[in-house]
Amino acid sequence: MRRLLARQYLNAIGDLLGPEAKAAATAPADQPLNGFDMIGAAQLNVGDVGVVEYEKSARAAASAAVDDGSRIDDYLTCTPSGPTDEACLDTFVRNFGRLAFRRTLADDEAADIVAVGVAAGEAYSSFDQALQYAVATALESPSFVYQVEVGESLPGDPTVRKLTSNELATRMSFFLIDSTPSADLLDMAESGTLDSAEGLRAAAESLVARPEAAQAVAAMYDEILGLRALPTITKSGELYPEFSPALAASMRQETLSLLSDVVFTRDADFTELFTSNHTFVDAGLASLYGVTAPPAGEWHEVTFPADQPRSGFFGQASFLSTQAHIELTSPTLRGKFVRERLLCQSINPPPNDVITEFPDDEGLKTMRERLQVHQENPSCAGCHSLTDPIGLSFENFDSIGRHRLTENDVTIDASGELDDQGNFADGAELADLLVNDPNFTDCLVRNVYRASLGHLETDGEEVVVEHLVGGFDDGGRRLRAFLVELVVSDAFRFVGAEQ
Repeated sequence: MRRLLARQYLNAIGDLLGPEAKAAATAPADQPLNGFDMIGAAQLNVGDVGVVEYEKSARAAASAAVDDGSRIDDYLTCTPSGPTDEACLDTFVRNFGRLAFRRTLADDEAADIVAVGVAAGEAYSSFDQALQYAVATALESPSFVYQVEVGESLPGDPTVRKLTSNELATRMSFFLIDSTPSADLLDMAESGTLDSAEGLRAAAESLVARPEAAQAVAAMYDEILGLRALPTITKSGELYPEFSPALAASMRQETLSLLSDVVFTRDADFTELFTSNHTFVDAGLASLYGVTAPPAGEWHEVTFPADQPRSGFFGQASFLSTQAHIELTSPTLRGKFVRERLLCQSINPPPNDVITEFPDDEGLKTMRERLQVHQENPSCAGCHSLTDPIGLSFENFDSIGRHRLTENDVTIDASGELDDQGNFADGAELADLLVNDPNFTDCLVRNVYRASLGHLETDGEEVVVEHLVGGFDDGGRRLRAFLVELVVSDAFRFVGAEQ
């Protein structure tokens, strides 16, 4: 069982009950684990505070939905004879419950919800109250709040279970469009359409073509690329007077715009997100990058200045700002991000007895010089030798992503070497090396895999992951196609034995 992410919970309420209900609902905050919200949702329990929040949200959403009435009428296919019309309420509960629980309700489940509704109808002398309490009860159920992925046993193999058609439709819908499956998708599941690879592929391709798929991919990479940290970062007002919450919001939108362009507008090689020489800017970002500004309130596609070594996401202010300090750049943070998030390599935190501050020596004018002295401590050298050469390639950009050639009047040296991939002169050349590193492609696949399935891949899943990596490479590294291939893979359709 995996708890719905906050955005999935709200989207599901909106799709089931309308925008007013979605606006009235609130979701407990997601709790990341192993770097992913979805892993936290699969492994962390809901505490007492979370239970109370879910109850308040369910009541508020149900009240708004009944007051609006437009979506309630979709499920109310009878005319109630009075405030406690049990038969009519039972019809409503079964119609609504099938979509809310993503399966047909069992008789005892329907009876429990109907009993709550009838009691409310009698207490308030109102069938609307009966509906409201019935909806709230369904929205508080684990069958709504969680994706249930128990599966069914396979003859002769007690170690693996196959997801039921409804469970598979639910997993696919929440993965590809961040919301509950539609009635049509449930109909396909219950008719057996999703039992074949061809039917499942066609359903996945249909979902990926919907506008909600672009929003789901944006939300996934908002997390993977650390963009959601932008609203909380601060910079020195003295050193960076142009930095503001509005500029930070533009930084996030810039990256998401390039992501949408690569994945959905052009369906291009996904690594162009990291190597592209063009981006999307508003007036604030245009000033930061030194390019022609579009009219106020508009966004334009522009080419990065030829004299600035910017390359895709690595040259965007979103990455350069989040992976930096309030006043100074941080090659260590920038390099650590690349190692951990884009190469899937673990970097240990510094030992407790290590002093992480730079040595107090005014003679060290550049970040490269200060880090070199810092690495003379053997306790630091092991990790910093992995992170700092990568991070130093971005030293031509300050703490908010402005281009610079010197630091304290010393010409910046952004050159280095990436493992056994070769030498680079700056961040743009590093990006070209990275996207051709097999570890980079492998990590791109693993990030989506972990975000979709809610766990780190196990030893038994490595063969599937390797197959997906090969298919991703052979297919031109197109993310839209990869999302479909992941859905039709064995890892998506099967789960481990019940525990």
